[in-house]
Amino acid sequence: MSNMSAFERLLRCTYALAAVGFADAFRHFTFVRVPVRVNCANHICKQYPSERQDIQTVFQRRDFIEQIMFGVGSLLVLSPRPSFAGDETIPETQAAYVSPPNQKFRYTVTPPPSFAPSNKPLKTHLDEINFSPPDARGYALGITVDPVRIKSIREFGTPEEVAARVVTAEVNRDGVFQVTLAKDPVEDADAGGCYDIEYISEGKRGIKRFVTRIYIKDGFLYVLTAQSKEDEYDTSREKEVAACVKSFKPL
Repeated sequence: MSNMSAFERLLRCTYALAAVGFADAFRHFTFVRVPVRVNCANHICKQYPSERQDIQTVFQRRDFIEQIMFGVGSLLVLSPRPSFAGDETIPETQAAYVSPPNQKFRYTVTPPPSFAPSNKPLKTHLDEINFSPPDARGYALGITVDPVRIKSIREFGTPEEVAARVVTAEVNRDGVFQVTLAKDPVEDADAGGCYDIEYISEGKRGIKRFVTRIYIKDGFLYVLTAQSKEDEYDTSREKEVAACVKSFKPL
């Protein structure tokens, strides 16, 4: 090392810093080791990793939040349901929907009685489906599934931390003015350790209530999001959404 020229030592420092940058740029739901600092004193680059796992290993959170928010966005593009004679008849009960069995992931949910399934023309997730009623605009339910490389949502953060990032991502969406949490985010341990987040979004398209349940199981991220106009989110609808959210779970 002592025989290296000053230029070669500087070049090696540059390569080390570039490697750190590439490690941060090319990631996909995984943990990437990032040095706490890079010391190039005396023209020699040395890495000093911390013994603390939360500093030594940095989870790249942005992609995770983007997948959750894409699930919210999928509700905004619903394929219209065809209208048939007798379509006005709304069932008093709804059968549970179960995703097709020929997949590595499966889940079940019981939508509100009047909801019928529809699909986006262009899918942006590994799997996604929307449900909506024929007689209530702005009231919808969406489910998305995407692969991840973490085993538990707790590896990503606490319910409060995840909620803070979801709210931040939502307020940065085009046309959104203000976002507030409607309830404290919670972890439902009895339902398998999922996170429930409820917030109100105010923007160009009006004021909307979003209720989200997030699971991670066997390498897949499951996100359910219910959406309603805030001025129509009365006690009856709140109970209807709550029952639907609680019915959602991976199999």
